Amino acid sequence: MENKSWGTATEQDSGVIQKCLALVKVPVVKLSASELRTLIGQSFNPTYLVPLALEILKNDVLVTAGMYPGDLLKNVLDVPAAFWEEHPDLHKSLIDMMQDRSEEIETEIDLPEFWRKAEA
Repeated sequence: MENKSWGTATEQDSGVIQKCLALVKVPVVKLSASELRTLIGQSFNPTYLVPLALEILKNDVLVTAGMYPGDLLKNVLDVPAAFWEEHPDLHKSLIDMMQDRSEEIETEIDLPEFWRKAEA
């Protein structure tokens, strides 16, 4: 990812860090929904990962990516607001998806404040 070396995991690194350091060596187009959820949740570069996650979410906005229904969506929604402000096309795409299934989404996940404003 990003054509840079992230180093090698050590025994002192947490399991999540070890997993992330292994995943950054995988071509981004081969990452699963669960792997995307993990990397996005650990704040790895959303420029590469969020568009891939949005493609998955288009098919099933509440896809279970290893933990619970809507877990991938929740991690995408937790990406900092600055990212969405820099990528208005991705922001609009996500808002459109969310509006189509807003009632279902609101019963499954707790929307961050930034997204409550966006949906209104």
